[in-house]
Amino acid sequence: MSTTTERDGKTKVLCLHGFAQDGTTFRAKIGAMRKQLKSACEFYFLDAPHDVAGAFDADGAEMRELGASNDASGSFAWFTSGENARAGATRASDDGWTRPALSREYEGLDETREKIRAFALEHGPFGGVIGFSQGATIALAALAMIEELRGSARWAVLVAGFEPLDTVLKSAAREATPIAIKTLHVHGENDKLVTRERMMALAEHFEESQREFWFHEGAHGVPSTALAKHMKAWLQVQR
Repeated sequence: MSTTTERDGKTKVLCLHGFAQDGTTFRAKIGAMRKQLKSACEFYFLDAPHDVAGAFDADGAEMRELGASNDASGSFAWFTSGENARAGATRASDDGWTRPALSREYEGLDETREKIRAFALEHGPFGGVIGFSQGATIALAALAMIEELRGSARWAVLVAGFEPLDTVLKSAAREATPIAIKTLHVHGENDKLVTRERMMALAEHFEESQREFWFHEGAHGVPSTALAKHMKAWLQVQR
């Protein structure tokens, strides 16, 4: 592992995709952001460890709302629902299905922690973190529980993130609170999947004096171009 959070003068940034996406999908979705910040940031993407291909109909509303990948080989999750495992529900159309964001019992966190830790050891240290939806929630978990990331990250941008309902993860996050890094919390006025209340609850795990909020008129997604413009000014303050 390198000993610096920069590469060729650019901050190394860990990017964590949303539920039923993958690193390639997320890379494309923030293409405008990457272009505008290419002189300041080097972006690194990885896939979550849990395959959830087939959880949603390829042309269904859930796919569109989540911005999920249409590629059956590129649909992954950082955690899955324990309630679904007990009910034998593998698809959103199954009886007893619980959307992972609403689950109170997350499965697969150990594998996720180890995968992010190994990635940080190989490609880090990372000076910044960007997470979307479930990826923003896992960013909180990683910053709270993975020493290799918490020790290096100076800032995080958390888009449509939500405080975990899982008691084990919530407890770990509370033990680490307040996480003393600069944070930018992003939320859409028309987000039907993550409420403003849950986004604010996630933000409260970070140092109050160092957190900032940016709201947009969109739905559950990353407003890449507009957010990048705001981030350019925000990052100048961080440097």
